[in-house]
Amino acid sequence: MACGANGACGCSGSSLTGYGGCNDSCPSVQIFDWLPESSKVAGRDHCDLVEVAFRGRRRKVYQNKRKIPVHAGDEIIVSAQRGLDYGQVVLTGELVYIRARQNPNYGQVLRLASSNDRSIYNKNKKAEKEALRTAKYAIRRRQLPIKIIDAEWQFDRKRLSFFYTSKNKVSIRPVITDLCRQFKSRVEFLRLTPREETARLGGLGVCGRELCCSSWMRQIPPVSASAAKKMDFSLANERLTGRCGQLKCCLNYELEQYMKILEDFPSKNTKIDTDQGDGHVIGTNIFSRTVRVKLDNGLIEDIELESVKFTKKKPIRSRGKKSTSKKRQAR
Repeated sequence: MACGANGACGCSGSSLTGYGGCNDSCPSVQIFDWLPESSKVAGRDHCDLVEVAFRGRRRKVYQNKRKIPVHAGDEIIVSAQRGLDYGQVVLTGELVYIRARQNPNYGQVLRLASSNDRSIYNKNKKAEKEALRTAKYAIRRRQLPIKIIDAEWQFDRKRLSFFYTSKNKVSIRPVITDLCRQFKSRVEFLRLTPREETARLGGLGVCGRELCCSSWMRQIPPVSASAAKKMDFSLANERLTGRCGQLKCCLNYELEQYMKILEDFPSKNTKIDTDQGDGHVIGTNIFSRTVRVKLDNGLIEDIELESVKFTKKKPIRSRGKKSTSKKRQAR
Protein backbone atom coordinates (compact mmCIF):
# COMPACT_ATOMS: atom_id res chain seq x y z
CA MET A 1 0.00 0.00 0.00
CA ALA A 2 1.16 3.52 -0.70
CA CYS A 3 1.49 6.17 1.95
CA GLY A 4 -1.03 8.96 1.50
CA ALA A 5 1.31 11.38 3.21
CA ASN A 6 4.33 10.49 1.01
CA GLY A 7 6.08 8.95 3.98
CA ALA A 8 5.70 11.99 6.24
CA CYS A 9 3.69 9.93 8.70
CA GLY A 10 6.72 7.74 9.39
CA CYS A 11 4.94 4.52 8.45
CA SER A 12 6.22 4.02 4.93
CA GLY A 13 7.08 0.41 4.23
CA SER A 14 5.26 -0.96 7.27
CA SER A 15 4.20 -4.59 7.08
CA LEU A 16 1.22 -3.96 9.37
CA THR A 17 -1.33 -2.87 6.79
CA GLY A 18 -4.72 -2.69 8.47
CA TYR A 19 -3.03 -3.17 11.81
CA GLY A 20 -1.85 0.35 12.29
CA GLY A 21 0.40 0.47 9.28
CA CYS A 22 -0.16 2.94 6.49
CA ASN A 23 -2.72 2.38 3.78
CA ASP A 24 -4.11 4.52 0.98
CA SER A 25 -6.21 6.64 3.35
CA CYS A 26 -3.32 7.03 5.79
CA PRO A 27 -5.53 7.04 8.92
CA SER A 28 -4.74 9.04 12.01
CA VAL A 29 -2.95 6.19 13.68
CA GLN A 30 -0.06 8.28 12.37
CA ILE A 31 -0.23 11.65 14.11
CA PHE A 32 1.98 14.61 13.25
CA ASP A 33 4.11 15.45 16.28
CA TRP A 34 3.97 19.23 16.39
CA LEU A 35 6.06 19.47 19.59
CA PRO A 36 9.83 18.99 19.84
CA GLU A 37 11.25 16.01 21.68
CA SER A 38 12.53 18.19 24.53
CA SER A 39 10.33 18.39 27.61
CA LYS A 40 8.30 21.46 28.56
CA VAL A 41 8.08 20.36 32.19
CA ALA A 42 10.62 21.73 34.64
CA GLY A 43 12.95 19.09 36.06
CA ARG A 44 12.29 16.60 33.24
CA ASP A 45 14.85 16.33 30.44
CA HIS A 46 12.65 14.51 27.94
CA CYS A 47 9.37 12.65 27.66
CA ASP A 48 9.83 8.90 27.74
CA LEU A 49 6.21 8.05 26.92
CA VAL A 50 5.19 6.49 23.61
CA GLU A 51 1.75 5.73 22.20
CA VAL A 52 1.39 2.27 20.69
CA ALA A 53 -1.33 0.90 18.39
CA PHE A 54 -2.44 -2.73 18.34
CA ARG A 55 -4.88 -4.73 16.27
CA GLY A 56 -8.45 -3.50 16.22
CA ARG A 57 -7.41 0.15 16.58
CA ARG A 58 -6.58 -0.41 20.24
CA ARG A 59 -4.09 2.11 21.62
CA LYS A 60 -2.18 2.42 24.84
CA VAL A 61 0.61 4.53 26.31
CA TYR A 62 3.85 2.88 27.46
CA GLN A 63 6.97 4.13 29.17
CA ASN A 64 10.38 3.88 27.52
CA LYS A 65 12.60 3.68 30.60
CA ARG A 66 15.35 1.91 28.70
CA LYS A 67 15.58 4.91 26.31
CA ILE A 68 15.31 2.69 23.25
CA PRO A 69 15.46 4.89 20.10
CA VAL A 70 11.92 4.49 18.72
CA HIS A 71 10.07 6.54 16.13
CA ALA A 72 6.57 6.58 14.69
CA GLY A 73 6.09 3.46 12.57
CA ASP A 74 8.54 1.26 14.50
CA GLU A 75 7.29 -2.16 15.53
CA ILE A 76 8.10 -2.93 19.17
CA ILE A 77 7.56 -5.48 21.93
CA VAL A 78 5.91 -4.17 25.11
CA SER A 79 4.97 -5.63 28.47
CA ALA A 80 1.33 -6.67 28.49
CA GLN A 81 -0.94 -8.16 31.11
CA ARG A 82 0.87 -11.33 32.22
CA GLY A 83 3.09 -11.41 29.16
CA LEU A 84 4.29 -9.65 26.03
CA ASP A 85 2.50 -7.88 23.20
CA TYR A 86 3.40 -6.69 19.71
CA GLY A 87 2.50 -3.20 18.54
CA GLN A 88 3.45 -0.24 16.41
CA VAL A 89 4.60 3.16 17.69
CA VAL A 90 2.28 5.91 16.51
CA LEU A 91 3.47 8.87 18.60
CA THR A 92 6.48 9.85 20.69
CA GLY A 93 7.65 12.90 22.59
CA GLU A 94 5.94 15.65 24.53
CA LEU A 95 2.64 15.36 22.67
CA VAL A 96 2.08 11.92 24.23
CA TYR A 97 2.52 13.41 27.70
CA ILE A 98 -0.16 16.02 26.95
CA ARG A 99 -2.61 13.52 25.45
CA ALA A 100 -2.10 10.66 27.93
CA ARG A 101 -3.84 10.21 31.23
CA GLN A 102 -1.39 10.26 34.10
CA ASN A 103 -0.72 6.73 35.29
CA PRO A 104 2.02 5.71 37.76
CA ASN A 105 1.98 2.14 36.45
CA TYR A 106 2.66 2.40 32.74
CA GLY A 107 3.61 -0.70 30.81
CA GLN A 108 7.19 -0.79 29.56
CA VAL A 109 8.74 -0.77 26.10
CA LEU A 110 11.02 -3.81 26.06
CA ARG A 111 12.70 -3.82 22.64
CA LEU A 112 12.38 -3.15 18.95
CA ALA A 113 10.71 -6.02 17.11
CA SER A 114 13.12 -8.32 15.28
CA SER A 115 12.50 -10.32 12.12
CA ASN A 116 11.82 -13.35 14.32
CA ASP A 117 9.21 -11.35 16.26
CA ARG A 118 7.50 -10.40 13.00
CA SER A 119 7.33 -14.02 11.91
CA ILE A 120 5.80 -14.98 15.27
CA TYR A 121 3.23 -12.22 14.87
CA ASN A 122 2.31 -13.44 11.37
CA LYS A 123 1.95 -17.02 12.67
CA ASN A 124 -0.35 -15.74 15.42
CA LYS A 125 -2.51 -14.00 12.82
CA LYS A 126 -2.92 -17.24 10.89
CA ALA A 127 -3.69 -19.12 14.12
CA GLU A 128 -6.39 -16.55 14.97
CA LYS A 129 -8.45 -17.67 11.97
CA GLU A 130 -8.42 -21.26 13.21
CA ALA A 131 -9.24 -20.11 16.75
CA LEU A 132 -12.17 -18.11 15.40
CA ARG A 133 -13.59 -21.17 13.62
CA THR A 134 -13.16 -23.26 16.76
CA ALA A 135 -14.95 -20.70 18.91
CA LYS A 136 -17.85 -20.43 16.45
CA TYR A 137 -18.26 -24.21 16.49
CA ALA A 138 -18.25 -24.23 20.33
CA ILE A 139 -20.91 -21.50 20.36
CA ARG A 140 -23.13 -23.40 17.94
CA ARG A 141 -22.72 -26.61 19.93
CA ARG A 142 -23.82 -24.82 23.10
CA GLN A 143 -26.58 -23.02 21.17
CA LEU A 144 -25.69 -19.62 22.63
CA PRO A 145 -27.28 -16.50 21.03
CA ILE A 146 -24.04 -14.60 20.45
CA LYS A 147 -22.06 -13.61 17.36
CA ILE A 148 -18.27 -14.01 17.38
CA ILE A 149 -16.61 -11.09 15.57
CA ASP A 150 -12.86 -11.55 15.90
CA ALA A 151 -10.08 -13.37 17.73
CA GLU A 152 -6.72 -12.04 18.89
CA TRP A 153 -3.74 -13.89 20.29
CA GLN A 154 -1.39 -12.11 22.66
CA PHE A 155 2.14 -12.10 21.25
CA ASP A 156 3.45 -14.78 23.65
CA ARG A 157 0.18 -16.76 23.40
CA LYS A 158 -0.56 -16.49 27.09
CA ARG A 159 -3.99 -14.98 26.38
CA LEU A 160 -6.56 -15.50 23.64
CA SER A 161 -9.26 -12.82 23.32
CA PHE A 162 -12.55 -13.26 21.50
CA PHE A 163 -14.77 -10.32 20.59
CA TYR A 164 -18.49 -10.87 20.29
CA THR A 165 -21.87 -9.15 20.17
CA SER A 166 -25.21 -10.18 21.66
CA LYS A 167 -28.56 -8.58 22.24
CA ASN A 168 -28.76 -9.77 25.85
CA LYS A 169 -26.30 -10.88 28.50
CA VAL A 170 -25.36 -14.52 28.05
CA SER A 171 -23.42 -16.83 30.36
CA ILE A 172 -20.43 -18.07 28.35
CA ARG A 173 -18.44 -19.75 31.11
CA PRO A 174 -18.99 -23.27 29.70
CA VAL A 175 -17.54 -22.17 26.36
CA ILE A 176 -14.57 -20.48 28.05
CA THR A 177 -13.85 -23.67 29.99
CA ASP A 178 -13.93 -25.76 26.80
CA LEU A 179 -11.65 -23.36 24.91
CA CYS A 180 -9.17 -23.07 27.80
CA ARG A 181 -8.74 -26.85 27.75
CA GLN A 182 -8.34 -26.90 23.98
CA PHE A 183 -5.92 -24.00 23.57
CA LYS A 184 -4.16 -24.45 26.95
CA SER A 185 -4.16 -20.70 27.45
CA ARG A 186 -6.14 -18.03 29.22
CA VAL A 187 -9.31 -17.23 27.23
CA GLU A 188 -11.45 -14.12 27.58
CA PHE A 189 -14.62 -12.95 25.82
CA LEU A 190 -15.11 -9.22 25.31
CA ARG A 191 -18.54 -7.90 24.38
CA LEU A 192 -18.69 -5.15 21.76
CA THR A 193 -21.37 -2.56 21.06
CA PRO A 194 -22.61 -2.22 17.46
CA ARG A 195 -20.37 0.83 16.96
CA GLU A 196 -17.32 -0.97 18.38
CA GLU A 197 -18.04 -3.96 16.14
CA THR A 198 -18.07 -1.78 13.03
CA ALA A 199 -14.94 0.07 14.14
CA ARG A 200 -13.09 -3.22 14.56
CA LEU A 201 -14.22 -4.72 11.25
CA GLY A 202 -13.82 -1.48 9.26
CA GLY A 203 -15.33 -0.60 5.89
CA LEU A 204 -16.36 2.33 3.71
CA GLY A 205 -19.08 4.87 4.37
CA VAL A 206 -21.59 6.29 1.90
CA CYS A 207 -19.14 9.15 1.39
CA GLY A 208 -16.67 6.71 -0.17
CA ARG A 209 -14.07 7.16 2.56
CA GLU A 210 -12.95 4.77 5.28
CA LEU A 211 -15.27 4.77 8.28
CA CYS A 212 -14.35 7.44 10.84
CA CYS A 213 -14.66 5.00 13.74
CA SER A 214 -12.17 2.60 12.17
CA SER A 215 -9.69 5.20 10.91
CA TRP A 216 -9.09 8.37 12.93
CA MET A 217 -11.53 8.43 15.88
CA ARG A 218 -9.84 7.62 19.19
CA GLN A 219 -13.16 7.36 21.01
CA ILE A 220 -16.63 6.54 19.72
CA PRO A 221 -19.09 9.05 21.22
CA PRO A 222 -22.82 8.25 21.27
CA VAL A 223 -25.10 10.01 18.80
CA SER A 224 -28.29 11.32 20.37
CA ALA A 225 -31.64 11.18 18.59
CA SER A 226 -32.14 14.81 19.66
CA ALA A 227 -29.39 15.80 17.21
CA ALA A 228 -31.49 14.49 14.31
CA LYS A 229 -34.62 16.15 15.69
CA LYS A 230 -32.88 19.52 16.06
CA MET A 231 -31.79 19.28 12.43
CA ASP A 232 -35.38 18.46 11.46
CA PHE A 233 -34.56 14.95 10.21
CA SER A 234 -36.98 12.09 10.47
CA LEU A 235 -35.63 9.20 12.56
CA ALA A 236 -37.28 6.83 10.10
CA ASN A 237 -34.95 8.06 7.36
CA GLU A 238 -32.64 5.18 6.41
CA ARG A 239 -29.97 7.60 5.22
CA LEU A 240 -29.33 8.57 8.86
CA THR A 241 -28.23 5.01 9.68
CA GLY A 242 -24.57 4.08 9.42
CA ARG A 243 -22.88 0.74 8.78
CA CYS A 244 -23.30 -0.10 12.46
CA GLY A 245 -27.08 0.21 12.28
CA GLN A 246 -26.98 3.25 14.58
CA LEU A 247 -27.30 6.97 13.86
CA LYS A 248 -24.34 8.24 11.85
CA CYS A 249 -21.51 10.02 13.66
CA CYS A 250 -21.82 12.68 10.93
CA LEU A 251 -24.74 14.15 12.88
CA ASN A 252 -22.40 15.07 15.73
CA TYR A 253 -20.03 16.85 13.33
CA GLU A 254 -22.79 18.84 11.63
CA LEU A 255 -24.95 19.75 14.62
CA GLU A 256 -23.00 22.80 15.80
CA GLN A 257 -22.87 24.43 12.36
CA TYR A 258 -26.50 23.50 11.73
CA MET A 259 -27.63 25.15 14.95
CA LYS A 260 -25.62 28.26 14.15
CA ILE A 261 -27.28 28.60 10.74
CA LEU A 262 -30.74 28.01 12.23
CA GLU A 263 -30.33 31.17 14.33
CA ASP A 264 -31.16 33.16 11.17
CA PHE A 265 -34.37 31.19 10.58
CA PRO A 266 -37.74 31.52 12.33
CA SER A 267 -38.72 28.52 14.42
CA LYS A 268 -41.75 26.36 13.64
CA ASN A 269 -45.22 27.86 14.15
CA THR A 270 -43.77 31.38 14.14
CA LYS A 271 -46.14 33.94 12.64
CA ILE A 272 -44.50 35.75 9.73
CA ASP A 273 -45.28 38.37 7.07
CA THR A 274 -44.60 37.65 3.40
CA ASP A 275 -45.29 39.35 0.08
CA GLN A 276 -48.00 36.74 -0.48
CA GLY A 277 -49.70 37.36 2.84
CA ASP A 278 -49.45 36.36 6.47
CA GLY A 279 -48.90 32.81 7.65
CA HIS A 280 -46.90 30.58 9.99
CA VAL A 281 -43.75 28.47 9.55
CA ILE A 282 -44.11 24.73 9.07
CA GLY A 283 -40.54 23.92 7.94
CA THR A 284 -37.13 25.25 6.91
CA ASN A 285 -34.41 24.38 4.41
CA ILE A 286 -30.98 25.72 5.33
CA PHE A 287 -29.40 24.64 2.04
CA SER A 288 -31.74 26.59 -0.22
CA ARG A 289 -32.29 29.16 2.56
CA THR A 290 -36.05 28.93 2.19
CA VAL A 291 -38.91 28.78 4.68
CA ARG A 292 -41.99 26.63 4.13
CA VAL A 293 -45.00 28.74 5.09
CA LYS A 294 -48.65 27.88 5.43
CA LEU A 295 -50.47 31.04 4.48
CA ASP A 296 -53.69 32.13 6.15
CA ASN A 297 -55.54 31.36 2.90
CA GLY A 298 -54.51 27.68 3.22
CA LEU A 299 -51.78 27.63 0.54
CA ILE A 300 -48.31 26.25 1.32
CA GLU A 301 -45.37 28.07 -0.24
CA ASP A 302 -41.56 27.88 -0.08
CA ILE A 303 -40.36 31.46 0.36
CA GLU A 304 -36.78 32.78 0.45
CA LEU A 305 -35.57 33.68 3.91
CA GLU A 306 -34.71 37.26 2.87
CA SER A 307 -38.34 37.84 1.83
CA VAL A 308 -39.75 36.79 5.19
CA LYS A 309 -40.42 39.28 7.99
CA PHE A 310 -40.55 37.99 11.57
CA THR A 311 -39.55 39.01 15.06
CA LYS A 312 -36.52 37.18 16.40
CA LYS A 313 -36.91 35.79 19.89
CA LYS A 314 -34.63 37.20 22.55
CA PRO A 315 -32.45 34.71 24.42
CA ILE A 316 -34.19 33.47 27.55
CA ARG A 317 -32.39 34.26 30.79
CA SER A 318 -31.99 31.50 33.30
CA ARG A 319 -34.64 31.54 35.98
CA GLY A 320 -32.20 30.43 38.62
CA LYS A 321 -30.30 33.71 38.49
CA LYS A 322 -33.50 35.71 38.77
CA SER A 323 -34.68 33.79 41.80
CA THR A 324 -31.35 34.20 43.56
CA SER A 325 -31.31 37.94 42.86
CA LYS A 326 -34.85 38.29 44.23
CA LYS A 327 -33.85 36.43 47.38
CA ARG A 328 -30.91 38.78 47.86
CA GLN A 329 -33.16 41.80 47.43
CA ALA A 330 -35.61 40.36 49.99
CA ARG A 331 -32.78 39.91 52.44
